[in-house]
Amino acid sequence: MAHEYTRRALLRAGPPAAATAALMAGALDRALATPAGKGSGTLMDVDHIVILMQENRSFDHYFGTLAGVRGFADPHPAVLPDGQPVWRQPDGQGGVVAPFRFDVQNSTFPIMRSLDHSWRTGHAAWNQGRYDGWVAAKGGLTMGYLTREDIPYHHALADAFTVCDGYFASLQGPTCPNRLYLTTGSVDHHGRGGGPVTANVDITQRPDGVVFGRAWRTYSELLQEAGVSWRAYRQGEDAASDTDSDGGMNTHLAFAAFRDARPGDPLHDRGVAPRRLEQLKADVAAGELAQVSWIYPPRLFCEHPNWPPAYGAAYIARVLDALTTNPEVWSRTVFLVMYDENDGFFDHVPPPTPPLTRDQGLSTVPVDDERHPATGQPYGLGMRVPMLAMSPWSRGGWVCSEVFDHTSVIRFIERRFGVACPHISAWRRAVCGDLTSAFDFKQGQPGRPPGLPRTPVEAPLPDQARFRAFKASFDGKPAPVAERDAAAPPVEAGSRPLRPLGYDLAANARTAPDGAMEVVFRNDGRLGAAFIVIDRNQPDRPPRRYTVEAGKTLADRWTARSNSHHLIVHGPAGFLRAFEGLGDGVLDFVMTCTGSGDAILTAVNHGVERRGLTVRDGYTGAMLKLHAPPGGRGRRRFDLAKTAGWYDLTVAAQDQTHRFCGLARTDHAAVTDPALLRFRPL
Repeated sequence: MAHEYTRRALLRAGPPAAATAALMAGALDRALATPAGKGSGTLMDVDHIVILMQENRSFDHYFGTLAGVRGFADPHPAVLPDGQPVWRQPDGQGGVVAPFRFDVQNSTFPIMRSLDHSWRTGHAAWNQGRYDGWVAAKGGLTMGYLTREDIPYHHALADAFTVCDGYFASLQGPTCPNRLYLTTGSVDHHGRGGGPVTANVDITQRPDGVVFGRAWRTYSELLQEAGVSWRAYRQGEDAASDTDSDGGMNTHLAFAAFRDARPGDPLHDRGVAPRRLEQLKADVAAGELAQVSWIYPPRLFCEHPNWPPAYGAAYIARVLDALTTNPEVWSRTVFLVMYDENDGFFDHVPPPTPPLTRDQGLSTVPVDDERHPATGQPYGLGMRVPMLAMSPWSRGGWVCSEVFDHTSVIRFIERRFGVACPHISAWRRAVCGDLTSAFDFKQGQPGRPPGLPRTPVEAPLPDQARFRAFKASFDGKPAPVAERDAAAPPVEAGSRPLRPLGYDLAANARTAPDGAMEVVFRNDGRLGAAFIVIDRNQPDRPPRRYTVEAGKTLADRWTARSNSHHLIVHGPAGFLRAFEGLGDGVLDFVMTCTGSGDAILTAVNHGVERRGLTVRDGYTGAMLKLHAPPGGRGRRRFDLAKTAGWYDLTVAAQDQTHRFCGLARTDHAAVTDPALLRFRPL
């Protein structure tokens, strides 16, 4: 993909991006030009993991129009109870609000107030998986999004490195609990240290701030005990300044072990004492970067809706500039940038969520640690948020579509340094990956775009006075408003290389003699998977949820009036099944995929008459025949070379229609779904 990420694109984004255009381009150029450090060709070549968690943006809000990701061009969106695609959110007054682009230049969007993103409204938007409560819970502005023109540097980073389009917040709620998942792996669901935490609490070091007990330990403490070096970079606390305060984002400060630590104690010196961004650059230059670094930006640069995305872009560029100052350090560094939660901004992919009762579904893995003890609601996963994996091993504009959450970051550190985190639930370990799939540790060839400066450029971040002047420039501009009849989002054309995935999944339906439909889920991959099943014949009931561990199988049944069924099954990375029609018990269909990347559709005929079937290829439009002899099987093999391994096959036989969509072979690098190129208006 060739997208512009030069100074010209950055100048359009306004201050401070325009002021730091040379720094942004130079840091990105150095990051792409530096080859990976040679060694074992494995994860063990990573010496440094740097983590920057930003604030309050959803994936669709930032990257819904990006080429080659599962954004607004998703060919298989979830369906709402009223039959509308998920993007057409009801407003509670008989109308709908669809995605619209924020007017960045002519409204106060860059400094708009945050939308409601509490535990209550998060669960209201999710609505037990119906996913139809966004506008009622958050207001019409929830549907607003940005494009490359609005946030050019974020899109440039996605084009240069790897973007994860299956990364979810950990909890359907606000900042603090999601950051606690990153810090500890949980929200203390057993209540041993002051949890469970589902709301924002004061985690600063003020006397009235919350203090979590020592029974709830941070992952940094475990790294410390294991002899793994770590360090937190933070501005400090100044309530009067947005540029000299990390605004309570450093969750270490809420834990007794850190609260009680004094100068000279490693927990204080590494996790509490201010260590500013300038020191990060000095540490990198001196070759003294820790094995694990947590970065807490000043509030002004955290991208929370009170502050503009361009300020966050400037801060990310400063971090990348610091990390690439010393090529030897960058050659062995992984830099992870993710967002704690979605604020109140809409994302169209319903999050994987555990079934907590039999009515909600089934799971092969225990789910008790995912149930809030008072409300009985699931903690998460939360909604999708942006995640960028930047390193010499993740260059090239890749997309990784495995399911991740904030605990995946801890598990990446676990895999590299061998320090186990005991707080991560069994369900999350089954469903969420460990981020290693976002990298190719065997590759290390530099890919440097021409014409960009390679030398570091000093560009100071805006101070408090400059921010006040920036805010004053919006005086007289109107507040952003939701557009009711917005044009379809301008999704970019093009595909992306797709990282190998850990999924090998099947979901096939068969009809029982009593007319009920049984769906059998099978998981032959290395990762567990969560499925959502929508019953279109019972729109008043929430979707059922299923979790199937690697190597496991489970099944469930649906009954319907007159034995007529209409089930839609959603799984990870574009996996879709749809089963519609009468359950007469005569024909069953089975979809399997071969190791070579072909798809095989089998029709099982339990009847006494020969059955002729029609199969439609959704990519080519071809209509093919499939015959099943009485008491036998009919089988057809599909060569998927022309569709990059993706299939979309619909088989029709009298009163039944079954549809199968997905990627046949996921354990090799591929190309994103060609159906993403055929965007249809919302």
